[in-house]
Amino acid sequence: MNSKKIINISLALLFAVSACKKSNVFEDPYAYITPDAAFSSPDKIEKSAVGMYDALQNLNFLCGRVLIYADQRGIDESPNSYFNNVGFLPNLTASDATASLSWRDGYNTIYVANNFLQNFQSKTDMVTADKANQYVGEAKFIRALCYTYLVNLWAQPYNKTWNNTDTTTLGVPLVLTASADPFAASNQVPRAKVVDVYSQIEADLLEAKDKLPAPSSDAFTRVARANKTSALALLSRIYLYEGKWQKASDYADSVMSYSSILKLNSSPELTFQSPYTSGESIFSVAMNGADNPNTNNSLGQHYGSHSRGDINVSGDYVALMDTLHDARYKKLIESYKGLFWTKKYPGITTDFVPVIRYAEVLLTKAEALARLNTAAADASALGFLNQVRLRSNSTLPVVAATPSALVDSIVAERRIELAFEGHGIIEFQRTGRALPAHYGIPATPWASQKSVMPIPDYDRQKNPNLAQNPGY
Repeated sequence: MNSKKIINISLALLFAVSACKKSNVFEDPYAYITPDAAFSSPDKIEKSAVGMYDALQNLNFLCGRVLIYADQRGIDESPNSYFNNVGFLPNLTASDATASLSWRDGYNTIYVANNFLQNFQSKTDMVTADKANQYVGEAKFIRALCYTYLVNLWAQPYNKTWNNTDTTTLGVPLVLTASADPFAASNQVPRAKVVDVYSQIEADLLEAKDKLPAPSSDAFTRVARANKTSALALLSRIYLYEGKWQKASDYADSVMSYSSILKLNSSPELTFQSPYTSGESIFSVAMNGADNPNTNNSLGQHYGSHSRGDINVSGDYVALMDTLHDARYKKLIESYKGLFWTKKYPGITTDFVPVIRYAEVLLTKAEALARLNTAAADASALGFLNQVRLRSNSTLPVVAATPSALVDSIVAERRIELAFEGHGIIEFQRTGRALPAHYGIPATPWASQKSVMPIPDYDRQKNPNLAQNPGY
């Protein structure tokens, strides 16, 4: 399926979700389309499946905003009041509209995936077995992806619950069914424990990786629609977050087994240039000129020095790099009006949203090996780290004498390589590190009350079973 067909298909089905620009699929007005009509033929089922990706584009979540919020709450970019107090950690409240809309849109996408799964369950015989597996795998992948961001921004990190020393830390509500009645019991879901949310993410991704097809020969489809490598790569990230080092390593290996398709680009900026479908991109939320975030929501507008220009880059981040040699500085950082800016999103409104790419998988493999080998600095881990390092800076490979020094080097390299792609505060949380003072914001202790976002007041008013995070 080509890019125009995927991107322009509307969610004008039974799925009511506010997202990016859309065009209608059916002649019937949206209000009159029933589930039976939406799933009445193989073609309409296909369009319903593609509608899940349209829902993934929603303005306040994976159109790019949720990535921005993770980084606004980190230390490598300037907080901006355009996003209310999301980046000003001590000042964020449960009534903050920006945080609330992001929470809402994350669950809207989950609703669409759940709704597809429920309505497709009785229609699987209308398509081939391979197609049925693909559609279920896509829905499970999309649901798992949304929960990955929700649980990491609105709940304490998984490693606070390691070894079951804390089994009571609340995560986010696990909503696994879809109901049109907002007051239905199925919608009055309490928060699940963090460990249970991660278990559900794992279960969805494990099922998805078995059901999804191998990567398509069509580059757009390979990047814009989930396939086996998408699920395997996200599983590798999840296991890293959980501290399950061997599984993180094993699933990174599974991704790397597709080396005929996936590979680092020769230079770091190529991943972020149109058509955004190079071998380094594993899964992205796709955009184009007709179907994209508006000028107030796109990554390129917020990060572009000559666009809205809401987010400049910290000098401390720039100082992490050898500015004479590192291509990530020379080709992806711009100095303009006395400030630094990232050039990762030059398309303004058409940039794909980079969810996971091959460089991250290599660094995950490196970190997993480094943490597994506590006796010495693991040579293989160092090799994977330097694959990423030397792609951008061929003059300065990392040399680490001890296991702890190697882990520190890998974590630092992740910070440089994956900046402005939605890893910000999550990296500090998953590694048990306090957030240092920055931009006038005081230091934030690891897993403290303000290191997570509040459950929105609006949702708690509708759902009395929804407990608030402490401190809000």
